[in-house]
Amino acid sequence: MDWIALIKTIALCLVSILIEALSATKKGRIWFQQLKRPKYSFSLQVWYFVGAIYYIIFGIIAYRQFSGDSNIFSVPIILLALVMILNGLGNFIIFKYRSLKWFYLIIYPFGLLLLALILVLLPNDKISALLASLYFLWLIYDLYYGYNMWKLNP
Repeated sequence: MDWIALIKTIALCLVSILIEALSATKKGRIWFQQLKRPKYSFSLQVWYFVGAIYYIIFGIIAYRQFSGDSNIFSVPIILLALVMILNGLGNFIIFKYRSLKWFYLIIYPFGLLLLALILVLLPNDKISALLASLYFLWLIYDLYYGYNMWKLNP
């Protein structure tokens, strides 16, 4: 067990979780629950499950990167941090600013960053690249969901 890598991993995950927690205001959650949902919407429990899986996946990726490279300014770690922070900011846009349009639009740069992370990881850490790719597949649904939420709730 690489304890330094574990501490860095926990710190990175906590920053992302903190951004999400600060964004999920009570008023924002009430507003969000009142919105019309697109066809094929998942329940809130599924979203919580996906969030848990997200942190497991990205926690594993972070640990593997911190274990393999002590330089926190390496390209994979910078991309990983940007992906995790932008993911948290997506929730900030939904719950704090209540903008479904900007939530939908932020998925594109998030997806590009995630794709860049996958491509950077691929040569040296195929397991992490595969894990990040699994989350990339979720973005296909996220694009559908975000676009339709925006159109149903102008």
